Amino acid sequence: MKNILMKIRTRKILILLLTIIILSFISGVLFTAVISDTNKQLVFKTLDNFFLQISKDQLNYLNAFVSSLSENLIIMVLIWILGISIIGIFITFIFLAIKSFILGFSLSSIIMYYGLSGVFISLIYSIPLIVNLFLYLVLSYYSVNFSLMLFNYLFRKKEYNRKIIVRRYLKILFFMVILFIFSSCLETFLVPYILKIFIHI
Repeated sequence: MKNILMKIRTRKILILLLTIIILSFISGVLFTAVISDTNKQLVFKTLDNFFLQISKDQLNYLNAFVSSLSENLIIMVLIWILGISIIGIFITFIFLAIKSFILGFSLSSIIMYYGLSGVFISLIYSIPLIVNLFLYLVLSYYSVNFSLMLFNYLFRKKEYNRKIIVRRYLKILFFMVILFIFSSCLETFLVPYILKIFIHI
């Protein structure tokens, strides 16, 4: 019976998180169409500068890696810490929604600017964003799940094996650090290299 209840809770959490991701992604896609022409030109200019830096090999890879990794690690640690505070669940939802929105906005902006030829570029450009979003989804699930277990333990007096749960939650943090380092390497070194090859074709 306990395993059944855990499976139901797991399913509900995942459905909720996936709903947030889908709605935020759609919002990001639609936002590209409704922003003003001035803002569109600003976005397109930013894209132009980014791809120009890649094509001319002017990207500072070390600074880009440090920036990417520090941003990911800060958000990752915040989501992990929010799992310890019960009221942090809603802030976790906001972080996940923002990342989903950015993915939708980035994809639609590139496709809108480059047309059909931008589909492939947008997919390559979005690979690290998709990887990060998946990692944030996994981390958010464990964060929300830990918060719910903590709530049940403190206020509903349900018994849990605290050592196992805390140890597992610490392991999640450790593995996420490794995965986000890999993701930042992917974003900083591999994806620009692939984009550079495709731009010169």
